[in-house]
Amino acid sequence: MSAPLVLNALHSPTQWQTRMSAPPLSNALHSPFPLIAGVSSPSIIPMPRLPEEISLAKSEAIHRALLTGLLANVGVKAEAHEYNGTRGTKFNIFPGSSLFKRSPQWVTAAELVETTRLYARTVAPVRPEWVERLGAHLVKRTYSEPLWQPETAHVMATEKVSLHSLVLVAARRVHYGPIDPRTSREIFIQHALAEGEFHTVAPFFRHNMALHAEVERMEAKARRKDLMSDVTDRFKFFDARVPDGIYNGPLFERWRKEAEKEKPQLLFMSLSDMLAPGADAVPAGLYPDEIALDGLKLPLDYRFDTGSPADGMTVTIPIAALGQIPAERFEWLAPGYLPDKIEELIRSLPKELRKSFIPIADAAREAAATLTFGVGSLYDGLALFLGKRAGVKILPDAFNIEDLPPYLRMNFRVIDAAGKQIAMGRDLAQIRADLQIEVRSSFANLPRSEHDRDNLAHWDFGDLPERIAVHRHGMTLWGYPALIDRGTSASIRLLESPEAAREATRGGARRLFMLQLQKEIDQLARRIENLDRMCLNFATVGSCDELKRDLMSAIVGHALFHDGDDVRTQAEFIRRATDGWRRLSVTAGELTELTSQTLAEYQALHRELSRAYPPLMQPAARDLRDQLANLVYRGFLSQTPNAWIKHVPRYLKAMGVRLRKLNNAGLTRDTQALQQVAPLWENYKARAQAFKRLGKYDANLVHFRWLVEELRVSLFAQELKTATPVSVQRLEKLWEQIPSR
Repeated sequence: MSAPLVLNALHSPTQWQTRMSAPPLSNALHSPFPLIAGVSSPSIIPMPRLPEEISLAKSEAIHRALLTGLLANVGVKAEAHEYNGTRGTKFNIFPGSSLFKRSPQWVTAAELVETTRLYARTVAPVRPEWVERLGAHLVKRTYSEPLWQPETAHVMATEKVSLHSLVLVAARRVHYGPIDPRTSREIFIQHALAEGEFHTVAPFFRHNMALHAEVERMEAKARRKDLMSDVTDRFKFFDARVPDGIYNGPLFERWRKEAEKEKPQLLFMSLSDMLAPGADAVPAGLYPDEIALDGLKLPLDYRFDTGSPADGMTVTIPIAALGQIPAERFEWLAPGYLPDKIEELIRSLPKELRKSFIPIADAAREAAATLTFGVGSLYDGLALFLGKRAGVKILPDAFNIEDLPPYLRMNFRVIDAAGKQIAMGRDLAQIRADLQIEVRSSFANLPRSEHDRDNLAHWDFGDLPERIAVHRHGMTLWGYPALIDRGTSASIRLLESPEAAREATRGGARRLFMLQLQKEIDQLARRIENLDRMCLNFATVGSCDELKRDLMSAIVGHALFHDGDDVRTQAEFIRRATDGWRRLSVTAGELTELTSQTLAEYQALHRELSRAYPPLMQPAARDLRDQLANLVYRGFLSQTPNAWIKHVPRYLKAMGVRLRKLNNAGLTRDTQALQQVAPLWENYKARAQAFKRLGKYDANLVHFRWLVEELRVSLFAQELKTATPVSVQRLEKLWEQIPSR
């Protein structure tokens, strides 16, 4: 049997069976196998009985054997019955072939016959991998796109395999190292070593990556992009040390371990190797990595990305410490940024002030060199410096801080106990206000200390320390012991700020005093004179019980704290309690009389201000109502400072005088005076509200508030006289001493 007959027979069992059963063929042919095997005498191998179906494995074996001599006749299907062959030929399967309708993807033919077109006769299906393997000496392999694959630590390339221009494999990923060791080595060194795209725990690699991160941090700090050495320079470093033939991760690791036995730091780069030629390291002092605040170290992060909300400097603050940190320190940023920030602050001044500091850059450098970094408020210090330099008065509020570039304002990142970010922004006051409840809750959840006490009725616990170090999450926080009023007893807890502790301790000490003198205080409460009249005058503000409790609390507070409100030692409390006990009765009489006068004046003013006023008098009426509401309110007796409560009746009388003048053609003078006092009063209310949200206390702000009342007396009721010299200028000078946040 000829080869074409064998190829046709093997892919069609039915046709094979028909041909074997025909008398001429069965008489003339014993078996196709001896011929295929190259045996000349069919009598050597007896003719086996063929099964009705030939197994697929045997068919493929026959086809592979025949393919060895038919590589030039291989084709791949193109369109319909057309095939692309080697050397650019195109042929069709002969219509009489049993494969004509099946049209395999790859075929080989025993012969190609050209009639009306080029036909392949006696064809068999094959696979391209057979062709590639059997024609290994004939195929052409080309490689493209060599690239580094970090997952396997090898250089890979795309391989294309063709046989006489017939593409057997269009694109296959292969290891490129053995194919082109030189190119692969260059790619390996560049990506794996120079660019750090290598997964290894080798000491040199960790060292070099740390250096790389350090230079990146320098660039972020200095807001530059030219400090890092080029990848070409880093390539040269490794190219000079890694020998030829090292083109992938496994080979490199084997070589490295042997080489480092003699030179452990053979591949360790120095900072100069990582820096660009001619570039100098950024001085660490200009851009610190942390801010130390009274034992608390806060990490700093730098980013040079104008599109990021974290561009510039970011300080990370644990929420438990949020109420303790002074806002003024963060105004200074870092020494390296100070000249730029001062320059921008000067540019933000109004034009009439700004023109006094041209050239601005020189003035900024002079200011940066003169001011003591980190001491007090930058805005206050700069305003004072510039004012002296120009011979004019400049207030800190003249700087338009909101117009500063974001990187010149500190970014605050607040984290919880688990290290999760819970707030971020550049307005620390707003963050504190938003998280005030969380701050207190976080401090309340601190681990109990030996200073925590409950159910206290006597001061039998020794002295209260000013502060206590609390170590948490790798940081040292400060807790401020406070005596807390629990209503029926007192407790000791750590609070988040000294101001909060001082205010709480005042109430706690008052509670202990009242517990020890409960009988005397109850007797005083029953002997209050004119209580019904006072309750009637107070009815528009609150209930009689509220007034009574407030009055008794104020009496105890005045008796106990008549000469100050700071008490932290047992001896001080005993001294105050002893003195307060002696003063209790007298204080009760004085304060009851004062309260009676105050509420009588209040009720008269309240009735007068409740009526309607003409449009031109509305601003004055609104100001008077606001003043009255801030003088008499629920709890005003115990919340008004001891030094100022005695002046409240005079302030109310001054309001009455103002009303009489206003009703007697005094509108013009009242309007002029109101224009002086209104800005001061509005500034105070805004600052006081901000401080209240932050739990912050400032003695100058409290003093300012009551000097405004004295200024009102001076402007609207001079005949009542003031308790202390006061003027708009004095108040403006005092305002400069009050921190802005």
